[in-house]
Amino acid sequence: MITQFILNLVEGAPIRLVDGGAQKRCFTDFRDGIECLFRIVENKNGQCNRRIFNIGNPQNEYSMAALADMLREQFDGHALRFYFPPDGGIQRIEARAYYGSGYQDVQHQRPSIREAQRIVGWKPNVPFAQCIGETLDYFLKSAVECAAEASCAMPACE
Repeated sequence: MITQFILNLVEGAPIRLVDGGAQKRCFTDFRDGIECLFRIVENKNGQCNRRIFNIGNPQNEYSMAALADMLREQFDGHALRFYFPPDGGIQRIEARAYYGSGYQDVQHQRPSIREAQRIVGWKPNVPFAQCIGETLDYFLKSAVECAAEASCAMPACE
């Protein structure tokens, strides 16, 4: 969802929140996820054999609406903001209209990372604000560079 919301911001399109964006997810920085995966693959003394691990950050639990608000706030304060069209705002859409009939969304997903903590000594460290700030920064810089090189059809710099 983070990259989709950023794309909407970059294009000046509304961020679409299904059923008001009340669904909650736990977000994990890629560096935290890779660190855990390396520890699992390392498999010291076979301790990971026949085990299932959840990799996630239960401390970074946010609703889709909160995620949209955080991204919009960071986007509006970003040094490259002036390259992009006006904020398209938020569009609330019913799940049936967005996904079609019969779709059922899980309202809340929070991983238990106890096994990863206990077996491989892993815990996530990157705070969510840092994660989305760095992700937004990367995408905005990439969009501006891409548009400057005329190698993509991004709205930045038009």
